[in-house]
Amino acid sequence: MNLHQPSLLHTEAVNNLLNKCNVPASLTIEQCASSLAMSMTSFRRKLALEETSFKLIQSKFLNELCVEALLTESIKIDDLAIKLGYSERATFERAFRKKFGVTPSQFREFSLVGNVNSSYKKLTEIAGNMPPMSGSCRQLLEEKDRGNLDLQRVIEIVSKDVVFSARLMGLASKAIYGKTPKNLQEAISRNLGIGTVVNFAIVYAMKDVLQDHVEPAIIEQYSQAFLIAPKLFQQIRKSLSSDVKFDIALTEQILVFALLGVFLLSHKSADKHEFMLLSLRGIDDLHSLNHHLRESMAISIFASSSLMLSLWHIDVSLVKQLNHLEKVSQLQVKGSEQDELVLFMLSCLYSSAAGHIDFSGLEQKAELLNIRAFAEIKTLFFNF
Repeated sequence: MNLHQPSLLHTEAVNNLLNKCNVPASLTIEQCASSLAMSMTSFRRKLALEETSFKLIQSKFLNELCVEALLTESIKIDDLAIKLGYSERATFERAFRKKFGVTPSQFREFSLVGNVNSSYKKLTEIAGNMPPMSGSCRQLLEEKDRGNLDLQRVIEIVSKDVVFSARLMGLASKAIYGKTPKNLQEAISRNLGIGTVVNFAIVYAMKDVLQDHVEPAIIEQYSQAFLIAPKLFQQIRKSLSSDVKFDIALTEQILVFALLGVFLLSHKSADKHEFMLLSLRGIDDLHSLNHHLRESMAISIFASSSLMLSLWHIDVSLVKQLNHLEKVSQLQVKGSEQDELVLFMLSCLYSSAAGHIDFSGLEQKAELLNIRAFAEIKTLFFNF
């Protein structure tokens, strides 16, 4: 539960105080500031410099405490309810069931199915046995690797795949991608772009390969999130109060593919796929979800995505960057401003795909990252 990144001294201090508290839900910001011998103004400012707030830290701590406690049998549910600030177990169970769809006891049973090693081994086996990608997707990637992928070559390849052509026209006709195109050339050159078309070919290939093995709702919801990722990235860049430099092509790939591992983790043959479905429903925070998946399956969504992309021989630079984000999210290395923004955008996409309704944490984080007009972005992309 503790944070170990040296630059987050005040965040770590708050987590330490929460960890020592018998009822961490009752700890106040005033008590924290007093314990650290700081004024409230100075304390808030120091946390803001670490791109967080007391409310964000406490909320994340309590959410992680709740799920982490249920991953083992080390604490009784009655005692957990008290630590989380509930007056009685029944109240906690009602709140938990509303969020996760099952009782805390049932969630614990699903989390304890199998073991870490067997779960990881099964996931690698599933990934290794995935069918090959579609012909058009394979052609696009081969031509890209050869450096031959110009607009005319893309149109030539895509036009032979009637289903993919129709999908691209449908996407390019949506309001967020601009004016309705007259033909495939306009859809690619004006609305989507060559790089985006290649990325979408991979998303659709994965979707088609796994549609019989993953719950339809998961396939549809997360695919839609991947497909709006490039436009979200564009809007976030416009909304930043400072000029942040991105490798645009690589960042777009990361946003489209970083959550692809959800499909693997939700695969019906995976040992803990029921636990995964419950976690996607109930865990609001992407960082917390990854933390608990590492605990229960020895793999995160980012690592699962890297595994799938590696086996399909897709961009080494992309896999390398996903591995970097994995280390940043675990606080093993210090993230750059760009890394923090990418992780924020992935959190937005996760919340959208999972259908979560509490976005207060995202709103606070947007403010800390100096993202302007975030309310408008939410309305445009996610119907928040």
